[in-house]
Amino acid sequence: MMRTRDLRSLFPLLILLTLGGMGPAAARDAGDLRFPERPALADYLAWADAHSPRLAGQAARAESMRAQAERAGALPGLKLAWGEMIVPVETRVGPQQRVFSLSQSLPWFGTLGARRASVAAEAAAADENVRETRWQVAHDIRRAWYELAWLDEQAAIVARDLDLSRQTEVVARTRYEAGEGPYAQVLEAQMEIGRLEARLAGLRDRRTPVGARLNAAAGLAPGAPVPVAADLPRDLATAPLPGRADLDEALRLGNPTLASLRNLQESRRAGVDAADRKAWPELTVGVDYIMTGEAAMPGVADSGKDPVIARLGVNIPLWGGQAGAEKKASAGQLRAVSAGLSDTRLRLAADLENTLYAWREAGRDLELYGTTLLPRSAQNLAVTAAAYESGQIGFTRLLDARQAHLGLELSLLRARYDRVLAVNDLGALLGVTPEDLVAGRLPGAAVPAAEREGS
Repeated sequence: MMRTRDLRSLFPLLILLTLGGMGPAAARDAGDLRFPERPALADYLAWADAHSPRLAGQAARAESMRAQAERAGALPGLKLAWGEMIVPVETRVGPQQRVFSLSQSLPWFGTLGARRASVAAEAAAADENVRETRWQVAHDIRRAWYELAWLDEQAAIVARDLDLSRQTEVVARTRYEAGEGPYAQVLEAQMEIGRLEARLAGLRDRRTPVGARLNAAAGLAPGAPVPVAADLPRDLATAPLPGRADLDEALRLGNPTLASLRNLQESRRAGVDAADRKAWPELTVGVDYIMTGEAAMPGVADSGKDPVIARLGVNIPLWGGQAGAEKKASAGQLRAVSAGLSDTRLRLAADLENTLYAWREAGRDLELYGTTLLPRSAQNLAVTAAAYESGQIGFTRLLDARQAHLGLELSLLRARYDRVLAVNDLGALLGVTPEDLVAGRLPGAAVPAAEREGS
């Protein structure tokens, strides 16, 4: 047996080792981006990646889950107990004064690994939720940006037609004052000017709420200026998409919702394994150290020796109801997640089909307006204007031709806008940018031929 003076100095150290915590975490420098005065789409995407509250919330949840994963595989904490003898127990070798106990619980073999695997898979699912949120934020930013570009191009078309109507009103007034035309033509021109001015004002006013939606999606403060967006990207509107097999494979591999649910399914499987091990015993090993004073009678052998006792305990789960209920709960959670994964696969397949239909429909409108109707309308407008100037037709026919041509121009622009929105929706669905989508850079897809030739 070790003597009191040998072990007493060790117990403060044991207490420090048992109760000692981690030092303060080092603060991370979060460099602040400076937002440019004339931002581009890439500036909004970069700003949102660093400042979006929605993204920051998901990232914090994922970080919390990763911390829980680190903790799940650790052994339970050491238990240190201290007992003071209120009335010291006299023994042959001296009075027993106090008891120190140190014990460690040991779950059944494999239990900690199953718990660690369960929480680690759940943390991986949380990371996929972060990726999903990042794509959603980028999708919302792109949609608002494209809408601003669409509004500005509409405004440019309407403003040009407004200028033509004002010129026509001047011509009609001049003819009326010269006695060569009725005053009704002046009134019709002024009515058309009023309609176009109201439409132009509405388009310009609509930029404010769309800009607010853009700034909110990016995490900018309310009241931030509304940017001037570039024109709608024509390459996104006209480029073909990859084949259907590549799109289906990209949906399976790249969609973050599916990836999150697959990780969650693995977490529940490991949870079932951990619940199965709850029915097995749990061991506890420990040591007791009893401080003993010097014997009252001198010359006693082993006087003042401190006993050290080794302990082994077994927690036997005699009542199987708790373990059985935990098994049922874990199995039910696994079935629920598996059913949710199957349902999400079906729903996303339907979303893919609907998005592809919107893309094809917008493509048909692009072909109809851009190739067939608008060129013929331009020819009709030129012929009608010439006929009006020569006096062969009335002013109403000219206004009708202009209104029809304006409607077709705006319809063509709407078709291009719908096509870009469909590509944006499809990219968010597959977990790729619209640019990568039209370039064929998809999860699981073959490397595009252009890239193979350039490599």
